Amino acid sequence: MVYIKHIVSSIGLNTWGLVLYNNLLSLLISPVFWVLTGEYREVFAAVGSSGGDWFRIDAFSAVALSCVFGVLISFFGFAARKAISATAFTVTGVVNKFLTVVINVMIWDKHATPFGLLCLLFTLCGGVLYQQSVTGARVEPVAKPRDNGEPDAENVILIERKEGDEDK
Repeated sequence: MVYIKHIVSSIGLNTWGLVLYNNLLSLLISPVFWVLTGEYREVFAAVGSSGGDWFRIDAFSAVALSCVFGVLISFFGFAARKAISATAFTVTGVVNKFLTVVINVMIWDKHATPFGLLCLLFTLCGGVLYQQSVTGARVEPVAKPRDNGEPDAENVILIERKEGDEDK
């Protein structure tokens, strides 16, 4: 997550650019996995058994809605990565899994063991108790003054500021 945060912060694309770039890369790689997993056989068998009726409005609607939700999840994920720290993003992701686990336990009988649920609760407690660590001194670029007292943009130095220092 720290590396992804670095890429998101430094690549220079806006959120929609990151979403489209990410989906394009996924689209280019997916045929490789389609062949490696053998899924192409199932697709060809389903197409062959459809009797030439390839377009069904219920299937099209479900796939289209799934695509819209996928793009929205990607958009809000990249927006969150830009807005918060990598650690906070990871903790948020872990905490958000709780609803999925609750629904799984309520609906299906094949779900996590009691020990697994206890581990999840332990993780959630850590997420709730999490707080951003206090950062130490930060280094900021400042133009070094010339002999006449004016700032020199070509000669930048780094100064150390501590938390709570006022701008001087």
